[in-house]
Amino acid sequence: MKNSNLPVAIIGLGKTGVSVAKYLKINNKNFIAYDTRENLKITDEIKKYVDSQRIVLGKLEKSFIDKHDYFIVSPGVKIEKQFLKKIIENKKNIQTDIDIFNESCNGKTICITGSNGKTTVTAILEYVLRKMGKKVKAGGNIGLPALELTYENYEYNILELSSFQLEMTKKINCITSLITNITEDHLDRHETLENYINIKHKIFNNAENIIINRNDKNIRKEKVIYKYTFGSDEPKNNNSFGIRIKNKKKYIYHGNKKILEEDEIQLIGLHNLVNICSCLSIIQSIGEDVNDALQYIRKFECIDHRMEKFLYKDDIKWINDSKATNIESTISALNSLDENIILILGGKSKTNNYKKLNEIIGKKVSALILFGECKNLLNREITSISNIFLADNINAASEKARLYAKKIIEKESMPVCILLSPACASYDMFESFEERGILFKKFVMENYS
Repeated sequence: MKNSNLPVAIIGLGKTGVSVAKYLKINNKNFIAYDTRENLKITDEIKKYVDSQRIVLGKLEKSFIDKHDYFIVSPGVKIEKQFLKKIIENKKNIQTDIDIFNESCNGKTICITGSNGKTTVTAILEYVLRKMGKKVKAGGNIGLPALELTYENYEYNILELSSFQLEMTKKINCITSLITNITEDHLDRHETLENYINIKHKIFNNAENIIINRNDKNIRKEKVIYKYTFGSDEPKNNNSFGIRIKNKKKYIYHGNKKILEEDEIQLIGLHNLVNICSCLSIIQSIGEDVNDALQYIRKFECIDHRMEKFLYKDDIKWINDSKATNIESTISALNSLDENIILILGGKSKTNNYKKLNEIIGKKVSALILFGECKNLLNREITSISNIFLADNINAASEKARLYAKKIIEKESMPVCILLSPACASYDMFESFEERGILFKKFVMENYS
């Protein structure tokens, strides 16, 4: 960031915006922080880094563009086209925290994105590399904002990046980049699947190593040069990882070599075997020992809010999969379970096409509990099951699910799985999918454990 007589504009005072304010304050940069939420609560964390006179709340006016040369935009903020046009016309600079990270970080950076699985892959990779004795830290869309990684010298920085973060980011230098998969998501913001695909592919720019999912038709293999691959099919060479099925059992292969059995790992489902394949591809691409990594992959357990089994009582298994914010993630969750399933579904819609869920719900689900802003839309779209119940909130949904589970158990003497896997965003009722998962678990544990 070049010197300017005008203060830097921070757009958005969420977690990322506060991390930018911290970074600028440490580096003695003058700034003003904007947030369109007029009723934004000024937390102690904000007060720590931003003086009250530097905060402007409410709708942005065009005149604010003339007051700044640099605009650092938080991922949760969508800049209106009229502002973007004026900023570009006036030759001003738009950056993100990822751009600043790119200028400031030490060590090697690994970048991971994807519609589903990116958090799991990031978590596995951080865990395994740390167990292998590497100084490593993950951030970005998971846990810490990216700039928090710049205050220490890590051997490996792992960035999980969402499409919101990639959208405005200009450049990311990394040793390895990977897209787990691309399915229709966030079209409420990106408008078309084509836009979304293009944004995801920005992660390949300036990467030393590109890792490709062989099975994903939305990943444009013909437009990039790559060496390493992973997928749910059989791998073809020693730079690829994949799955073989023998006698109904699944095995992970590295080229022609069998390296893991599904029974050896803690995670369930084919999608998690593919996640492990992608993680192993990264480990190979950065020159670390794949065989050494295997012992730690065997020990890795699930992450919070992703197929998290947190209670089993009275023949009812409760699973928190609040991280499932799109259709494909919920489909993967359902495919990984064999029990009688009562599915809790709903939230804020990111698509109008929930009919894709009909086939899997018809095959796997005994009853459906709908809640949230789009429960009526879901009720219209899902026609493959008759046992559908509407609830006003997640607590009421949990209680309806429990009561129906008791009926199944009394009638069939079979255990039941109650699965929260919403297939929707959380911000109709919650601050985040994490809060949704925490409150779901809290209610269940307080009332049913």
